[in-house]
Amino acid sequence: MAAAPCTLNMAAVLLLLLLFSVHWPGRSHAFNYLCNNGSSYALNSTYRSNVVALLGSLSANASSSTVGFATATLGHAPDQTWGLALCRGDVNGSGCASCLALAPDMAFGNCRGVRDVSIYYDRCLLRYSDTDFLASPGDAAELVRYGTNLQVKVTADPGRFVGLAADLVAALSAWAARNSTKRYAAGVVTSAKGFTTTDSNLVHNIYGLVQCTPNLAPEACLACLGRLKDEMPAVFNGSTGLQFNAVWCNLRFEVYLFYDSSPVVKLVAPTLTPAPPGAAVHDDAKRTRGTGYAATVVAIVLGILVVLLLSTFMIYVWRKAQVKRYAEEADDSGSLLFDLETLRRATANFAEENKLGHGGFGAVYKGLLPDGRQIAVKRLDKASGQGLKELRNELLLVAKLRHNNLAKLLGVCLMGQEKLLVYEYMLNRSLDTFLFVPEKRPLLDWETRYRILYGTARGQLYLHEDSQIRIVHRDLKASNILLDADMNPKISDFGLARLFSADKTTTITSQVVGTLGYVAPEYAVLGQLSVKLDVYSLGVLILEIVTGRKNTDMFESASGESIILLSYVWDHWVRGTALEAVDPFLDCQSPETESEVMKCIHLGLLCVQENPADRPTMLDVLVMLHGQWSGGFAAPSKPAFHFAYGETMSSDERRNVSLNGMSVSEFQPR
Repeated sequence: MAAAPCTLNMAAVLLLLLLFSVHWPGRSHAFNYLCNNGSSYALNSTYRSNVVALLGSLSANASSSTVGFATATLGHAPDQTWGLALCRGDVNGSGCASCLALAPDMAFGNCRGVRDVSIYYDRCLLRYSDTDFLASPGDAAELVRYGTNLQVKVTADPGRFVGLAADLVAALSAWAARNSTKRYAAGVVTSAKGFTTTDSNLVHNIYGLVQCTPNLAPEACLACLGRLKDEMPAVFNGSTGLQFNAVWCNLRFEVYLFYDSSPVVKLVAPTLTPAPPGAAVHDDAKRTRGTGYAATVVAIVLGILVVLLLSTFMIYVWRKAQVKRYAEEADDSGSLLFDLETLRRATANFAEENKLGHGGFGAVYKGLLPDGRQIAVKRLDKASGQGLKELRNELLLVAKLRHNNLAKLLGVCLMGQEKLLVYEYMLNRSLDTFLFVPEKRPLLDWETRYRILYGTARGQLYLHEDSQIRIVHRDLKASNILLDADMNPKISDFGLARLFSADKTTTITSQVVGTLGYVAPEYAVLGQLSVKLDVYSLGVLILEIVTGRKNTDMFESASGESIILLSYVWDHWVRGTALEAVDPFLDCQSPETESEVMKCIHLGLLCVQENPADRPTMLDVLVMLHGQWSGGFAAPSKPAFHFAYGETMSSDERRNVSLNGMSVSEFQPR
């Protein structure tokens, strides 16, 4: 006997009347829908009554939710129904309600009598079913692909177009999964060259949007969006717009601005290297030459190939013998051998205009590979006798490390006097080029600074606890935090890093290395090395990010003394005026921002305490960054190296610590 229809209260009845009788003036329109005709229901059945009530409940709950999301279930078997509603991340409550109000027209029109229905609009989606699909979040089996503008297409270089769109989607996916409670992100990628379309327009921007349901974990969100992104090259038909819909995630890209939120990701396409004069041009007509001509060409090409292969093999054997000592120790972990001539061409023979900076062991140059990839080439000074060992240390360590917040090593070149490391190019260079430059510091809003702090701590936690080898970086500082196009941080420069035994908490080293202002006192004075050295350096970095000042800058204390940054922040802390030490470019007016800033000041002071045992671990740091600050952290004590200008460090404190901002390194095998 069928279960009795569920009883609706007066509020629900009014809501349903509103849903079915009012045509909202919203801008939403249906992209697509799926009527899964595996089973059906009668128009006067209990199941239909359950669907009616469910749609009303989902619309009310999703539109009133801060994340625009709701799930629900109604009724009892065999008429039980499960449902889900999701509104786009940039849509407010009224816009969410107006979009979901369109769903009944589709449910009881196009999909009338069907028990399992998915409806996709540009601003919301809704699904209901007689099976419990809510029990398996993240399942992307139900997928709808939709070309949003099938008439207008990219007429030249469509592969590059969809490649840039995929790059944008990947960046947005990472942002949505890790940095948004709504699991939503929108952005844009700009190409200087642009793309010509069939309507004779030249477009330079590709706008994109991704979203997961907020109940997905970051890893599940990334996996769901990754499956959609992998579909893009296979189904791309040249259309300037495309949408991929699944219940748990969706993505879309267009050549026009179609979302209302501000872009959180802004990418710039790498400049293409123009083809040299006389380069081959693909032409279908030229591929229809006679077979006699083709045979001649094949014979010549084969002859040339044989010579080239023999030459290449001889060069390869010779080069492999040169780098065997280093390549074997790198354990074939994926690093590549780059040809010197390739790197010379990529950097215009290490031209001065491509120089990004100069460190303690050599210069770094921007380069462009033939495949369009931008790279950063670290060229060790030829006169540096220690440079080869520093390169060796960096190669052996970084080749074994894989993390989103660590700079990626692409390869190495050892040729004669040239010693080169090739890294992925970071569009925004290093943190110090923003943080300590008054003209650029306003570009670092608080959200960006907090994200940089969080990503840096994640990278350091990986080094200390999660990688296959435990590593102390020993030179964590603003110039070694690289920033990609999305201002995500990546820790770089592992020339001073040291392997650390997992069964030891502290070891003694005979030579101290590091950079003035970031070196912990127990290490500078006694040579005591532990992971708490990196925690101290991170604490200094936190206070620099909050204040926008270098740790070596001088300030005037309340008593008129000249003091360094740590002392300056501490003095404000004990007087209860910590916010007066904050970078004036930061807007701390909102209670949420003020609380986060105070939390970071508190955390920074905890990290720079004199006793290493009093400092938090890197895991503690991440937990504190995740949590709310209510003054409940442990009270910090006076920071280490709390001295006034004019006081001097002891000779032991100064030994081997760089006084010019460059790093001093230890190069014995670890």
